[in-house]
Amino acid sequence: MTTVLFIHAHPDDESIMTGGTMAALAARGASVVLVTATRGEGGEVIGETHAHLFGNRPGLAEHRERELAEATSALGVTESYFLGEERTVAGTQLPPRRFEDSGMEWGADGHAVAPAHMPPEALCSATVAEVADYVGAAIRTVRPDLVVTYGPGGGYGHPDHVRCFEATQEALARLGAGAPPVVFAEVPPEVAVDAFDPEAPGFDLTGFGAATSVPSVPAEYPVAVAQDLSEFVGAKAMAMAAHATQITVAGEFFALSNDVGQKILDTEYFTAPGYSGPVLGDLLEYAQEHRRQVPAESGANEVAGTHGGISGAHEGASAGASQEAPEDSGKKSAGRWVADTLHTVLVAVLVCLLGTLQHLNASAVNVSGQTIIVPWGLVLAVAMLIASTWHIAVSHRSTLLVVIHGVVISVGSFILGQRGFLPGQDLLITNFYRSVVWLFAPMVIAGIMAFTLPSLKPQPPVVRKEKDETGS
Repeated sequence: MTTVLFIHAHPDDESIMTGGTMAALAARGASVVLVTATRGEGGEVIGETHAHLFGNRPGLAEHRERELAEATSALGVTESYFLGEERTVAGTQLPPRRFEDSGMEWGADGHAVAPAHMPPEALCSATVAEVADYVGAAIRTVRPDLVVTYGPGGGYGHPDHVRCFEATQEALARLGAGAPPVVFAEVPPEVAVDAFDPEAPGFDLTGFGAATSVPSVPAEYPVAVAQDLSEFVGAKAMAMAAHATQITVAGEFFALSNDVGQKILDTEYFTAPGYSGPVLGDLLEYAQEHRRQVPAESGANEVAGTHGGISGAHEGASAGASQEAPEDSGKKSAGRWVADTLHTVLVAVLVCLLGTLQHLNASAVNVSGQTIIVPWGLVLAVAMLIASTWHIAVSHRSTLLVVIHGVVISVGSFILGQRGFLPGQDLLITNFYRSVVWLFAPMVIAGIMAFTLPSLKPQPPVVRKEKDETGS
């Protein structure tokens, strides 16, 4: 059984950012474990019904615990814990600890920012190292095959989201080679723009306000998984609606306390540092291909309590699967690379043939007595070249395959122009500037895309925070 650990900052984050994926994984029999860092004590409150809870941190915390229980039930998730509670530190030297919501304010740019004052128990009042201690304990206790949390920007900048990212990275770094893989729940910029489109059908019926700017921090890493939620967007919407103090759901749209409407996404995206493979459609597939065994601390082999799914028997099965996973994963990776390379070469050969036959076409146009040659054949050939290079880059997210694509086209075009290779070879590649452009354009375009496309750039290393940094 594959175990996926979701680490979120507040009740409602799990439903908004990963609810559909959690429902999909649970429906397929995966062990889905949710660890929520705080109880959302500092959250704003929507509507008159719950207005009395605003500013009442203990009361709001208790209410949001119930909302979270209702939401996870809608998603089919049965294992839900709070960071630092006794069940997540059983068998460790860490004392149980309760982290509280740091709060936030809406910045002038539409992104969340840290408030001027935070309570001493706030998540961001603790150092990254302190939070990482408890995140690491949860990881060692659950022993997941995959960890899911926020990206470096925290989605829309919330300081608690960013702290979860920092602490998770620190905890995984401490585990070293035995750390499970991690992916980040992020929304690509173009998807975020569409989600906030006030012209979308049905938006005008919601009564929500239109966004003046998109409150989303762009993803830093390439997309590894685009999880289709077609069958589970309803469960996601129900889970979101359960968080009535934080979210208003209206049909296919929702709004937070700022009353800015956005569409409930029917695809959830997960990024991974340095990922260069094709975008997968299933988080379970990614987890199985990147599975690594997490070493368990003595006495920390299961979550204490009555919740099922992480027992000694499960650990034995999980460990066995982990022992076999690398070989199977290697075979899948090799097979995928062979398939991706064949696809790249076939596309390149097709573009090479069509472009070589097309690039010399031109028309003479008389403008004010001057004859101008319009190289429309070259324009079409280069446009086709750019489109095919983009297709390879986006489909496979590999610099190597982009370069292979360019080399095959350039070399193939050169070969087609060699004397004796084909009758009339001098009509295919000539000494016109159009042929020179066609011969070198594939490599030039491949180089430009390799150095400019974010998904093909080398990913920057994660800077780990010092232990005395408070982040407040």
